[in-house]
Amino acid sequence: MGQDPKAPLKYGLISGDSRGQSIDVSDSEAIYAASGRFVDRNASTGKAEIASAASTHLIGWLEGPGGDNTSTSNVKCKLLTGKSNVYRIPLAYDASSYTVNYSIALKYENCDLLQSTRQYGNPTVVVKGHLVIVGGLAATGTTLCATDGYLDVMIHHGLWLDLGVGE
Repeated sequence: MGQDPKAPLKYGLISGDSRGQSIDVSDSEAIYAASGRFVDRNASTGKAEIASAASTHLIGWLEGPGGDNTSTSNVKCKLLTGKSNVYRIPLAYDASSYTVNYSIALKYENCDLLQSTRQYGNPTVVVKGHLVIVGGLAATGTTLCATDGYLDVMIHHGLWLDLGVGE
């Protein structure tokens, strides 16, 4: 799952099932191309929302609407839900706040999903364990940027939101 060093860094689905279904996105969600796009479900509206550190369940990964969309309104996106999908997300590494950078020793460890402006992986402190690390590249800088470190991750199977109807 290595990144071609001459190719521009791509975040998103890098392995797995690209089929998905259409989902409405909550108004005023900020969706960035150079960011993670894992989502959870708004319990009141059923619409997708960009997941944060407080999210307890993830429903998948948003594809689209393309580029940066900083204020969604009446937007539909494709929701990828393949349980074996692997996604590439930015890695936050700053020795003052995040003490763990990517190394092969992190393979199959859990990490948390965080969001400031952009969504990224944080392997330093694991509280929710949203994601399982399956690869990556160590960050060289101390800021989140599109040309630096990344994590290749899968959604932790215990944190999938499986909706059902009870009797």
